[in-house]
This record gives sequence, C-alpha cells and structure tokens, in this order.
Amino acid sequence: MSDAFQAPGWQPNILRLWPTIVVRRTLDECEAPNAALVRLIEDMERETDQLTASRWRDGKMFDADHDAIRWLKAGIDETTQAYFDEVGMNYGIGWTIAAWPNINRFGDYHAPHNHAWSYLSGTYYVRVPGVDGEGSPDGAAGSGGISFYDPRTSVNMLAANGEALARSEFAVAPRAGTLLIWDASITHSVHPNLAEESRISISFNIALAWSDSYLHEP
Repeated sequence: MSDAFQAPGWQPNILRLWPTIVVRRTLDECEAPNAALVRLIEDMERETDQLTASRWRDGKMFDADHDAIRWLKAGIDETTQAYFDEVGMNYGIGWTIAAWPNINRFGDYHAPHNHAWSYLSGTYYVRVPGVDGEGSPDGAAGSGGISFYDPRTSVNMLAANGEALARSEFAVAPRAGTLLIWDASITHSVHPNLAEESRISISFNIALAWSDSYLHEP
C-alpha cells in the first residue's frame, strides 16, 4: 500500500472532461421590474386556476406587451449568448424561449425532474423569502432553493471524503434578481418554501432554431 505523498513540485495537466455548466447572474437594477412582474403574475393568477400548469402548457408569457417582460427577456437573451460563447458555440445561434410563472406558497416544492425537448432551461427569481446564499454542496439552500444532481451515473459510489467533484447534489440559494441557466437535461428539484410569504419566479425553456451550422464537421 502506498503512503501519502506531498504535492508534486511539477504542474500536472488536469483535463476536466464533460463539465456541468450552470450560469448564475444577478440582473442589475431589478427592483422596479420585479415589482411590476409581481403585479403581473398575481393578476395572471386571479384570471386562471392552476397558474403554473396552465401557463407551462402554452409557454407564452413572453408574448405579453409589457416593459418588465421585455427587460427580463433581454437579460435572458444576453445570458444565453454568454453560455453559448463559453461552450464554443460562438457562431450565429437562433433560439426561442417558452416561459411560464410560478407562485410557490408555504410547503410548495417541485420534485426532481428535467426539461425534455429543450436545449437549455432556466429560472428568474422575482421574489424570494427566507435566507440568501451563494450555494452549497450539501443541499443547504434555504427556503425555496434549487438543487442540481450529478448527471454522471454512479460516480459518487466510491467518493472519498473531501472529493469536491464527487458530490451528488449542489444546492443554490437564489435571491430576488437571480437568473440561472443550465443544460435542460440536468435533473433538478425545488426545495419546499418554508416561509409565510410566497416565492415568485419565472421558469423558461430555450429551444434552438434549426440551422445546418449546428452539424459537426466530418
């Protein structure tokens, strides 16, 4: 059995294969747009039962002629382009966004799921009660936080203590103004809202508009 060694005096060449990318951004000057979005979403809820289910099916929230919607869509478009630039898709990409509102009251949560038939998914947080934070590998995300789960099958079966890349879950504690975008295939869940105040967010799916430029060169 080999004994423990000190760190080498040479620089290893580490290949980080197949990273799981989640883009987190705080939209600037979000207070006024968020207040307008709260009023808009609460008006939507008064007009329909099962707000999330009905609006998710049509995905047309961004069709509304509303200044706060235009502001948010611009922020999502900018962040989506930043994602594509990061992964090397720095050529002309076209996409569409299907968006819907969520109101989560005390005890409401979303079980683990992913978003089929989409390229990217995301959430913008309009109003978030509870504790704020940057994120945690142990699931401590506070009221209404979101957890992402390792997509690599069985990778954590032999994980050693302290191995940062073998955590099965990473939790994010969002705040009002937080925008998250991730690969739509990643399984994620939303923690129960344990606050008396409702949590309001806008979720969305991003689908690519087809182009032959997406095909790999032979």
